[in-house]
Amino acid sequence: MDETGHDDQLRGRAARFGAVGGAAAAGRIAMLEKLVEQYRVLLETSAVISAETAIDEALATITRLVTRRMGVAWCDIYDAAPGGDRFVVAAYYQLPELELDSSNWVGTVYSTDTWSDIRTCVSERRPVARCRDDPTLTEAETAELDAWGELATLTVPLTYRGQLIGLIDVGESRRRRNFTEDDVRVLQAIADQAAIAIGNARTIQRLEEQAITDSLTGLYNRRHLEERLRQEVAKARRYAQDLSVLMIDIDDLKRFNDTFGHAQGDRLLQELTGIVLTETRRDVDVVARCGGDEFVVVMPLTPAGDEDVRVALTVAGRINTAVGAHLFEGWPGRREEHVTVSIGVAGMVGGEGPSAPDALGGAESGSARAAAALLAAADKALYLAKHQGRDQVCLFEL
Repeated sequence: MDETGHDDQLRGRAARFGAVGGAAAAGRIAMLEKLVEQYRVLLETSAVISAETAIDEALATITRLVTRRMGVAWCDIYDAAPGGDRFVVAAYYQLPELELDSSNWVGTVYSTDTWSDIRTCVSERRPVARCRDDPTLTEAETAELDAWGELATLTVPLTYRGQLIGLIDVGESRRRRNFTEDDVRVLQAIADQAAIAIGNARTIQRLEEQAITDSLTGLYNRRHLEERLRQEVAKARRYAQDLSVLMIDIDDLKRFNDTFGHAQGDRLLQELTGIVLTETRRDVDVVARCGGDEFVVVMPLTPAGDEDVRVALTVAGRINTAVGAHLFEGWPGRREEHVTVSIGVAGMVGGEGPSAPDALGGAESGSARAAAALLAAADKALYLAKHQGRDQVCLFEL
């Protein structure tokens, strides 16, 4: 080979080596860019969780972030219902161009039987990816994807302290997509962050509920009642609204406890709670247990009683009748005990109510004084009901 031919061969080898080296470099750059993108979505997710105080808002933001960063059509986060066989959509986001109102899905309950990939994810506690053109899919799995218009899905479990608390799911309906191991790792890392956020939020919620509720009945405790009553009194005074209070006392609970034991007495209190809640308005009236045998109901926008309108008195009468007609369990397995209640009713008319007790000093706010006066008036009416023979309803009247 002459010198010219040898030079051409060397130049050819150099060109091929350069091409290979260039391709390798391009591949490494692409890999690094993808790694940077993965870290970016993890950092953004972490920032969302740290910044948002409301867990619902944080999860909603995460679904939007994941959808955009992972280039998928949708992302949803499920909250595990008690029992672990049903899941509630806690947050959902789908690309706007798909013309689906994402808010319609939030709150929807699904069984693990609804989707086989969710069932597998739950039972085996592992990520499950499916693609429509996967030849290993069963006929049932293919039909399932087709029924929902899905071409690819990836589902990852949310676990907190070893417990399955939910799922995060992404999917594609525009094109077939094989989710990679990198995709699984990123979504699993996001799932781990979301699980911690959900778990911590639940712990805080549970502690907050314990601080304001009675552990036996689940009703509000006296401390929370006083706070809510001050708020309702302030509102009634500001807008010249009616407001009523019922004070309910179980007649001779001590005799019941002495005869049948405190365990049966606790059961009586729980059943009585159910009766009171049935006869009052959920999410409107405030029902609290304020002592061993005393319950208080705060009824906003409700007149206590006058010649024409006696709404609170009517409600109190229904509670009194329902309790008297109910057969409580005395000896285990024997429902044959009648129990009665006495009820005192007091109210504010157009934001005006009973005067505050003299014991309250000027340091108390006007609303606090008015709330204390309203409770005192209901207590006086309750005393009258007891004094007149119990098992009746009395209205405080100036």
